[in-house]
Amino acid sequence: MEKRLHNRMMEIVRPEMTFEELYYQMNEFIQTEGYINLDFMGNLGHSIVRKKEDRIYIEKGNRTKLADVSLFTFEPHISVSGSKYGYKRENIYYFDKEGLKEL
Repeated sequence: MEKRLHNRMMEIVRPEMTFEELYYQMNEFIQTEGYINLDFMGNLGHSIVRKKEDRIYIEKGNRTKLADVSLFTFEPHISVSGSKYGYKRENIYYFDKEGLKEL
């Protein structure tokens, strides 16, 4: 499922998409597939920056465009509802002239 999430994210992401739009679309996909988001803050990733307090998160209310950051992670922490186990896969992404790339 984690690979499917990353593949789906790569299919839908565009430079003008906001962090919030990505948050809602991916959480909907997570739920539709029968999983839940386990992240304690509810986000799905963040920008890569030098200081933690400067991170921009893939979260509700964040209207920053994905292309406004040089690098961002996508790291959904998911579980099947009712399971005591969760899974997380973290990849780093960026945009170039050709589109979204995985680092």
